[in-house]
Amino acid sequence: MDESTEKRLCHDIEVACERAVACAQIRCSRRCGPFDITLTFKSRTLADAIEPLFPIGCQRDPHLTIAFLNRSEFDLDYIVPKSPNLHRALTANRDYYAAWWPDQHPLLYLLDKRERRGLVWFAANDAPNWELSRPGLLLIQALSVDTAWTPAHGGAVGRQGRFILLAGPGRSGKTTAALACAEAGWDYAGDDYVIADTKRGWVEPLFTSARLRVDGAAAFAELVGVASLGITTDEDDTRHELRLASPLAGRIRGGTIAAILLPRREGFSTPKFAPARRLDAFNGLIRHTIPSLRGWASVLSIKLTDLVGCAPAFFVDTGTNPALLPDAFGSLLDGLQN
Repeated sequence: MDESTEKRLCHDIEVACERAVACAQIRCSRRCGPFDITLTFKSRTLADAIEPLFPIGCQRDPHLTIAFLNRSEFDLDYIVPKSPNLHRALTANRDYYAAWWPDQHPLLYLLDKRERRGLVWFAANDAPNWELSRPGLLLIQALSVDTAWTPAHGGAVGRQGRFILLAGPGRSGKTTAALACAEAGWDYAGDDYVIADTKRGWVEPLFTSARLRVDGAAAFAELVGVASLGITTDEDDTRHELRLASPLAGRIRGGTIAAILLPRREGFSTPKFAPARRLDAFNGLIRHTIPSLRGWASVLSIKLTDLVGCAPAFFVDTGTNPALLPDAFGSLLDGLQN
């Protein structure tokens, strides 16, 4: 992109974010990791779907105000790239960010960092299921880029302020492990995306959701019964969409990362741990974080390098009985403390 084109795009981002925030009359205060944010909407339906996904925040000057708007409510066709089928960060600089995410339900993310305004635009007047489980994630990444914090693809659970960070690909057991510990009374910071202070080794929740594949629902029948918003299917992947703010009230929070676990399936019936290298932990995080974010890949790489130096790493086969995981994880934490 040449300099004049980028300058024009940055101007368009600034104007669009200002207009979007001004036209969205529904507002609420929420928390997203270390950031206080204000969410704004025109659609009550969209507000009801997205508001509960964020931890409750304080009524104070926000770090960022995000408008969530449908195409029918706000015209942004003039910013959509000329090749709309390509994922891309249109710009990612000190003051402005724009990313286009094509799909059956395409999305446009805009951020004016100077004015602390952002916009998530649903180009098909419909939010994809994955966005409704982690709304505005790319804007949180852009907001955090100049800090020690970064979103990371992983889950986290803890007790007494000491947390286990779970990092690995889909179907490796992150959600199963996180929900098993949450059901046993542990604190919960997420099953899919969390945000971490990579200098202090501290993790915080981004969202209050979880996505549980239906083939694993039997082990969590009680939780599914009270937390499932319904069943969704993405590319033959069928899941319960769980909303956990109420069933885990008072236990959605963060703490110090005491260990990094890399789930893998090796056929054991009970949980088994094996030492892992720092490089294994880095690969487990970056391989599945970079594809979901757009922009600042080198910054993300540096931050994740710092993060994996904050705690020891282990491979874990989570076994076949989720009920055994809380005690196994607890024993691991106790051993690291001694």
